[in-house]
Amino acid sequence: MPACPRCNKRPAKRFCPALSTKICAVCCARERMIELACPETCSYLIEARSSASQRERLLLQKEAATNARDLSLTERGLLALNIIEQAIVNTQRGVEGTALRDLTDEEIFAAVENAIKNAETEQSGLIYEHGAASPRIAEVSRRIREALDRMTAEIPAEARPRRSDTLKALTFTREAVKAHTRRAAGDANASRSYVRYVTLFSPWPQEATRPLIL
Repeated sequence: MPACPRCNKRPAKRFCPALSTKICAVCCARERMIELACPETCSYLIEARSSASQRERLLLQKEAATNARDLSLTERGLLALNIIEQAIVNTQRGVEGTALRDLTDEEIFAAVENAIKNAETEQSGLIYEHGAASPRIAEVSRRIREALDRMTAEIPAEARPRRSDTLKALTFTREAVKAHTRRAAGDANASRSYVRYVTLFSPWPQEATRPLIL
């Protein structure tokens, strides 16, 4: 059996429609929807989404049981959450800007923390932009802020999330990333657990899912 063309280590057993060739199960799991623009019809993608949804639900239930904060979101809060998650995915993939392909959960956590500080400062009526620990973290934080600003400009006032909804959605995101980080503690291969989860449910544009040429 030929070796996987992605890692050149393990046997290539799974047919990858994004590459139009077979790859190993490990590379499939690690790269799907992050490096590989998997089509929505891929059976491995469909199966992974089902399993990931169940794991995420259990993970957040466990987090809620040990967290004094109320992490429930209103419909408007869920809308803000979707905007935040898509901004993170777009930053990782390089949509409308530089791609941070190797973006880590730690960087996302720091970026969301920064976005929360700025949102809290804005809510207090002050005009001040909190700095970030690195240009990469600043980039993620900026992209989140810009996505939320576009949402505010595009959605009618009667339907758009309020500042309190947005702040709660940011807090929810921070706690979700923290939960993934805790679960992955000590496991280098799981240091991008949240990145893999959040990208998994964000379809690539159809033109990007055409098979790559190896």
